[in-house]
Amino acid sequence: MVGTHGGNIKELTELYQLSEKKIVDFSANINPLGVSKRLKAELYNNFDQILHYPDLRYKNLKHDIANYHKLNENYVFLGNGAAEVIYGLASVLEVEKLLVLAPTFSEYEDAFAHKLTGIYYFEIESSAFEVNINELILAVEKNNVDTICLCNPNNPTGKIVKKNEMKQLLAYCQAKKIRLIVDEAFMDFLPQEESLDTEIVANKNLFIVRSLTKIFAIPGLRLGYLLTSNQEVMLELNKRAVPWRINCFAEIAGKVSLQDSEYLTESIANIEIERIFLEKKLNEISALKLFSSTVNFIFFSCSSPKNIQKELLEKGILIRDCSNYKGLSGNYYRIAVRSHTENEMLIKVFEEYFNGGNYS
Repeated sequence: MVGTHGGNIKELTELYQLSEKKIVDFSANINPLGVSKRLKAELYNNFDQILHYPDLRYKNLKHDIANYHKLNENYVFLGNGAAEVIYGLASVLEVEKLLVLAPTFSEYEDAFAHKLTGIYYFEIESSAFEVNINELILAVEKNNVDTICLCNPNNPTGKIVKKNEMKQLLAYCQAKKIRLIVDEAFMDFLPQEESLDTEIVANKNLFIVRSLTKIFAIPGLRLGYLLTSNQEVMLELNKRAVPWRINCFAEIAGKVSLQDSEYLTESIANIEIERIFLEKKLNEISALKLFSSTVNFIFFSCSSPKNIQKELLEKGILIRDCSNYKGLSGNYYRIAVRSHTENEMLIKVFEEYFNGGNYS
């Protein structure tokens, strides 16, 4: 069985007997600027740290994350990637009924399904993947759920629920004593700050999951974290946490990256320019229907009955087949925004493939 996430280039090239070196991976949503020069230098200069165990407390890294969000260090829990944080939350929260979007990142339902939690889906295909908060609240009431998990901006659609609407949902959750888990893994790609981190202190039932993997291009190091003022949950998470789960290089990467505002600003500007370029060119291909995105990837449907992932892979382009996402009735795909040269290559391959009539 082929993996259920993007970035599985090794698995797919082995399956179809292709050379990995000849494939450009548009399936993984990673910053196209790559690892910053500053981080590369710090990792090189601190290579000898590999001789020592990491600080079990991760005191300095927690301090830097807390400072980045203007929060208390006690509100930060570290994970070996955001996925570990999600599974950690699932292990300590007593959730009977969980509401998630459809489509959305699959690890939420997988994590909570381990505890036999009932999963309820709020489908958004009919609204062009926009989330109507009033309708979502009605779905919460109808299904009597005790926990909501939202990916914001959402993966794979790239859509965002604005902060004022999220605060409306949060106020409802607070009044009804409903937990709200918000996965903000792609929040750093936005030019305007839409995070709910400003609401952490006053809301103990708010849990924000963040990732440094995407924006700082360090998926191989794995680093994510949770923000919450709920100290009972934090205590349980820390009790169950695996010692030394953050390696020394991931710790360095976290501390350096959060201070690299120049790299962050450059990344946001570059990605916005390239996303607009890709959207303009792809919108000229009649077989595709694009859905406007706010982040570093583009979600689209295709009129072809074929699974175009394999055929495009043979032409050197790996895109994300979204057929395993719940709540989709057609052929949907996702592509990451990469460098201009690579984006031009993708457009060339797409134009030749679709305009040549090979997809029908």
